[in-house]
Amino acid sequence: MPTSVISFIGTGQKIQPQDARSEYRKTIYRFTLPDGSHFDRETSLFGTALIEYLRYIGVEIDRWVVLGTSASLWSELIRIIPDQDAIGEEEYCRIDDRVIARNVDSESLQKWEHVLNEHAGPLKLRLCLIGEALDPKSQEQIARELFEKVPHGNDVIFDISHGFRHMPVIGAFVISLMRWIHGMRNVRFFSGVFEARQGNITPVIELPICQKLVEATEAAAILNLTGNYAPLARCLGIDAAEAWFLENTNQLHSARSKAQSLRKRAHQQADAVENELHRLLEERLQWTGQSSFAERVRQSALEALDHEDYFRAAVLMYESLLIAAARILNLPGDPLDYEHRQLGKRELFSQLGHAQKQLLTDLLRTRNACAHGSRPGRSIQRIMQSPQEFRKLIEKASELFDSLPELLK
Repeated sequence: MPTSVISFIGTGQKIQPQDARSEYRKTIYRFTLPDGSHFDRETSLFGTALIEYLRYIGVEIDRWVVLGTSASLWSELIRIIPDQDAIGEEEYCRIDDRVIARNVDSESLQKWEHVLNEHAGPLKLRLCLIGEALDPKSQEQIARELFEKVPHGNDVIFDISHGFRHMPVIGAFVISLMRWIHGMRNVRFFSGVFEARQGNITPVIELPICQKLVEATEAAAILNLTGNYAPLARCLGIDAAEAWFLENTNQLHSARSKAQSLRKRAHQQADAVENELHRLLEERLQWTGQSSFAERVRQSALEALDHEDYFRAAVLMYESLLIAAARILNLPGDPLDYEHRQLGKRELFSQLGHAQKQLLTDLLRTRNACAHGSRPGRSIQRIMQSPQEFRKLIEKASELFDSLPELLK
């Protein structure tokens, strides 16, 4: 998978501040490998160490997007070039002078990018001059540069070590959006924690919890907006695609057994994030615990209404009333059969009062208007033109459901 590395870079410190040509201070960045051994690189710029580490573990990096200000340490990007002598001293000094003077501009940075890319292949650098992100316009510039410079479909490795502290925060939220608008699925976060150094060794940490939190946030949002719990279950290592398909196609008799199986498999976790997702999944599947089929259908209708799935709410609420009536009246047949429900419908219309009949008729006509996309009749135009009125209709039908035992006794 093509991979882009994103880095913010800050300002550097000269070893001898009084000497304009002095080298910049360095530290040894220490990466811990899976077997417990270490990968060490001494550099003044964490991003260069990160690129080398990723290459060492076999990650193919095809682009490095670097964002910084007019005072950032642009000249030290030379460390990524295998043969640094190939870049003339004049080219290096030209950009370094501007770094020292804190006046790197777009033209000089583009020239420096061109020089680096002549020698950095197959890696391509994209250098982005941004402001200090102290005002909304400058903050927006971070988003614009990432949208433009990171290709669609790329995996991303995000270096949050340098730059003003608020810059990587903005970048992280931009990356969350880009997962959806750029088809970016995998994001890894790395930080060289200079404040935790011991001697000249600076530990490097990867933050897998960030990827987990991004995926969990998206799954919770999908659940909240649509009722679809499959992405949330996937975060718990459970495949719920079939259960959600059955429920979403109103095959609740089959969906219930699948959903109950999911509840047995989704045990509480010690992990704080997974434990919270487990709670959400439990709440979402509570409908499976209803004792009667009619009640489970009614509960699913209310669940659909909570997620503004108005069509399913109307379909399921109407069917729940027919099934409940047939059960209360002990009518013969299988509640999954059409004929059985038609018996329930006939009995409802024969035994209910005028107001209840009108409510049932409105619900039926609303369901039909949704199903066929036809022009609603005059009696339900008000319902079909207002989400608030539609919601009132479903809620009144739910109240009728609760009243049926008394009305049909």
